[in-house]
Amino acid sequence: MQGYRYEQRKKKRVNRILNVAIGIVTILIIVFAVQIFFSSTSSEEVLTEVDQNGEIEENEPESIADPVEKNKENNQSEAVEENEHESTEEQLDEEELEPVPDGEWEPVGTSQTGEFTPDFNEGSTNWNEMVKALQYATGIDDMIVWWIGNGGSATRARGEVAPRGNPNEKYEVYIEWIDGQGWMPVEKNKLN
Repeated sequence: MQGYRYEQRKKKRVNRILNVAIGIVTILIIVFAVQIFFSSTSSEEVLTEVDQNGEIEENEPESIADPVEKNKENNQSEAVEENEHESTEEQLDEEELEPVPDGEWEPVGTSQTGEFTPDFNEGSTNWNEMVKALQYATGIDDMIVWWIGNGGSATRARGEVAPRGNPNEKYEVYIEWIDGQGWMPVEKNKLN
Protein backbone atom coordinates (compact mmCIF):
# COMPACT_ATOMS: atom_id res chain seq x y z
CA MET A 1 0.00 0.00 0.00
CA GLN A 2 2.81 2.34 0.80
CA GLY A 3 4.40 1.70 -2.60
CA TYR A 4 1.11 2.63 -4.24
CA ARG A 5 0.91 5.95 -2.33
CA TYR A 6 4.53 6.66 -3.11
CA GLU A 7 3.85 6.11 -6.81
CA GLN A 8 0.77 8.37 -6.67
CA ARG A 9 2.74 11.18 -4.98
CA LYS A 10 5.55 10.75 -7.48
CA LYS A 11 3.08 10.97 -10.38
CA LYS A 12 1.47 14.09 -8.87
CA ARG A 13 4.89 15.68 -8.42
CA VAL A 14 5.89 14.84 -12.00
CA ASN A 15 2.54 16.15 -13.30
CA ARG A 16 2.96 19.37 -11.30
CA ILE A 17 6.51 19.86 -12.66
CA LEU A 18 5.33 19.17 -16.22
CA ASN A 19 2.39 21.59 -15.83
CA VAL A 20 4.72 24.31 -14.54
CA ALA A 21 7.14 23.66 -17.40
CA ILE A 22 4.31 23.81 -19.96
CA GLY A 23 3.09 27.06 -18.38
CA ILE A 24 6.59 28.58 -18.55
CA VAL A 25 7.03 27.54 -22.19
CA THR A 26 3.61 28.98 -23.06
CA ILE A 27 4.47 32.28 -21.36
CA LEU A 28 7.82 32.42 -23.16
CA ILE A 29 6.15 31.78 -26.51
CA ILE A 30 3.66 34.58 -25.84
CA VAL A 31 6.43 36.96 -24.71
CA PHE A 32 8.54 36.27 -27.82
CA ALA A 33 5.53 36.54 -30.13
CA VAL A 34 4.59 39.90 -28.60
CA GLN A 35 8.21 41.03 -28.75
CA ILE A 36 8.55 40.08 -32.42
CA PHE A 37 5.24 41.68 -33.34
CA PHE A 38 5.84 44.92 -31.45
CA SER A 39 9.55 45.19 -32.28
CA SER A 40 8.81 45.07 -36.03
CA THR A 41 6.05 47.64 -35.52
CA SER A 42 8.24 49.90 -33.38
CA SER A 43 11.13 49.71 -35.86
CA GLU A 44 8.74 50.80 -38.59
CA GLU A 45 7.54 53.60 -36.31
CA VAL A 46 11.11 54.85 -36.02
CA LEU A 47 11.25 55.14 -39.80
CA THR A 48 7.75 56.50 -40.32
CA GLU A 49 5.37 58.21 -37.99
CA VAL A 50 1.73 58.78 -38.86
CA ASP A 51 0.22 62.05 -37.65
CA GLN A 52 -3.48 62.79 -37.08
CA ASN A 53 -4.21 63.54 -40.76
CA GLY A 54 -2.84 60.16 -41.88
CA GLU A 55 0.31 61.76 -43.28
CA ILE A 56 3.54 59.81 -43.11
CA GLU A 57 6.52 61.82 -42.00
CA GLU A 58 10.01 60.43 -42.34
CA ASN A 59 11.89 60.40 -39.03
CA GLU A 60 15.43 59.38 -38.29
CA PRO A 61 16.42 57.94 -34.94
CA GLU A 62 17.98 60.60 -32.78
CA SER A 63 21.62 60.18 -32.01
CA ILE A 64 24.34 62.34 -30.59
CA ALA A 65 26.62 63.28 -33.45
CA ASP A 66 29.40 65.68 -34.16
CA PRO A 67 27.94 68.88 -35.75
CA VAL A 68 30.58 68.70 -38.49
CA GLU A 69 29.49 65.13 -39.33
CA LYS A 70 25.82 66.19 -39.40
CA ASN A 71 26.69 69.04 -41.76
CA LYS A 72 28.54 66.61 -44.06
CA GLU A 73 25.56 64.22 -44.01
CA ASN A 74 23.17 67.08 -44.82
CA ASN A 75 25.31 68.20 -47.73
CA GLN A 76 25.54 64.62 -49.05
CA SER A 77 21.78 64.07 -48.76
CA GLU A 78 21.12 67.39 -50.54
CA ALA A 79 23.44 66.30 -53.35
CA VAL A 80 21.65 62.95 -53.62
CA GLU A 81 18.27 64.73 -53.69
CA GLU A 82 19.52 67.06 -56.44
CA ASN A 83 20.75 64.10 -58.50
CA GLU A 84 17.46 62.25 -58.05
CA HIS A 85 15.51 65.40 -58.91
CA GLU A 86 17.61 65.91 -62.04
CA SER A 87 17.06 62.31 -63.18
CA THR A 88 13.32 62.69 -62.58
CA GLU A 89 13.41 65.99 -64.48
CA GLU A 90 15.21 64.34 -67.40
CA GLN A 91 12.56 61.63 -67.58
CA LEU A 92 9.81 64.22 -67.54
CA ASP A 93 11.50 66.47 -70.11
CA GLU A 94 11.01 63.64 -72.59
CA GLU A 95 7.26 64.19 -72.35
CA GLU A 96 6.07 67.78 -72.29
CA LEU A 97 3.41 68.40 -69.66
CA GLU A 98 0.33 70.14 -70.88
CA PRO A 99 -2.15 71.58 -68.39
CA VAL A 100 -5.29 69.47 -68.12
CA PRO A 101 -8.49 70.80 -66.56
CA ASP A 102 -8.96 69.55 -63.00
CA GLY A 103 -10.79 66.26 -62.82
CA GLU A 104 -10.14 65.29 -66.45
CA TRP A 105 -6.91 63.45 -65.76
CA GLU A 106 -5.83 60.11 -67.19
CA PRO A 107 -3.36 57.60 -65.68
CA VAL A 108 0.26 58.58 -66.43
CA GLY A 109 1.33 55.08 -67.45
CA THR A 110 3.64 52.67 -65.70
CA SER A 111 6.59 50.40 -66.24
CA GLN A 112 5.71 48.38 -63.11
CA THR A 113 4.53 44.82 -63.64
CA GLY A 114 3.06 42.15 -61.41
CA GLU A 115 1.09 42.74 -58.24
CA PHE A 116 1.25 46.38 -57.14
CA THR A 117 2.86 47.17 -53.80
CA PRO A 118 3.22 50.81 -52.76
CA ASP A 119 6.84 51.97 -52.51
CA PHE A 120 7.42 55.43 -51.06
CA ASN A 121 11.23 55.25 -51.25
CA GLU A 122 12.54 58.31 -53.04
CA GLY A 123 14.10 57.43 -56.39
CA SER A 124 12.20 54.14 -56.80
CA THR A 125 10.21 53.48 -59.98
CA ASN A 126 6.97 53.93 -58.05
CA TRP A 127 8.21 57.21 -56.53
CA ASN A 128 9.20 58.59 -59.94
CA GLU A 129 5.81 57.63 -61.39
CA MET A 130 4.04 59.33 -58.46
CA VAL A 131 6.10 62.49 -59.08
CA LYS A 132 5.14 62.31 -62.75
CA ALA A 133 1.44 62.13 -61.77
CA LEU A 134 1.88 65.11 -59.42
CA GLN A 135 3.53 67.11 -62.21
CA TYR A 136 0.77 66.12 -64.61
CA ALA A 137 -1.95 67.28 -62.17
CA THR A 138 -0.30 70.61 -61.34
CA GLY A 139 1.32 71.37 -64.70
CA ILE A 140 4.56 72.23 -62.88
CA ASP A 141 7.66 70.98 -64.70
CA ASP A 142 10.28 72.12 -62.20
CA MET A 143 8.90 71.47 -58.74
CA ILE A 144 9.83 70.82 -55.15
CA VAL A 145 8.32 67.63 -53.75
CA TRP A 146 7.69 68.49 -50.12
CA TRP A 147 6.09 65.19 -49.25
CA ILE A 148 4.53 62.05 -50.75
CA GLY A 149 2.79 59.49 -48.56
CA ASN A 150 -0.25 57.32 -47.99
CA GLY A 151 -3.50 58.92 -49.11
CA GLY A 152 -5.83 56.74 -47.07
CA SER A 153 -5.44 53.33 -48.71
CA ALA A 154 -2.79 51.09 -50.29
CA THR A 155 -3.72 52.33 -53.77
CA ARG A 156 -4.07 56.02 -52.95
CA ALA A 157 -1.30 58.55 -52.25
CA ARG A 158 -1.11 62.22 -51.39
CA GLY A 159 1.64 64.62 -52.29
CA GLU A 160 2.53 68.19 -51.47
CA VAL A 161 4.47 70.07 -54.13
CA ALA A 162 5.39 73.60 -55.13
CA PRO A 163 7.08 75.27 -58.10
CA ARG A 164 10.83 75.51 -57.52
CA GLY A 165 10.69 79.24 -58.25
CA ASN A 166 7.85 79.86 -55.79
CA PRO A 167 8.06 77.40 -52.86
CA ASN A 168 5.21 79.16 -51.01
CA GLU A 169 2.69 78.21 -53.75
CA LYS A 170 1.96 74.71 -52.42
CA TYR A 171 -0.42 72.18 -53.92
CA GLU A 172 -1.91 69.08 -52.39
CA VAL A 173 -2.61 66.35 -54.94
CA TYR A 174 -4.31 63.01 -54.40
CA ILE A 175 -3.40 60.25 -56.83
CA GLU A 176 -4.82 56.78 -57.21
CA TRP A 177 -3.22 53.61 -58.58
CA ILE A 178 -4.98 52.12 -61.61
CA ASP A 179 -3.78 48.54 -62.25
CA GLY A 180 -1.74 48.27 -65.43
CA GLN A 181 -2.13 52.01 -66.17
CA GLY A 182 -0.25 53.73 -63.36
CA TRP A 183 -1.01 56.65 -61.08
CA MET A 184 -3.92 58.93 -61.93
CA PRO A 185 -4.54 62.30 -60.25
CA VAL A 186 -7.99 62.47 -58.69
CA GLU A 187 -7.94 65.71 -56.70
CA LYS A 188 -5.84 68.89 -56.57
CA ASN A 189 -6.05 71.62 -53.92
CA LYS A 190 -4.02 74.80 -53.52
CA LEU A 191 -2.70 75.10 -49.96
CA ASN A 192 -2.40 78.37 -48.05
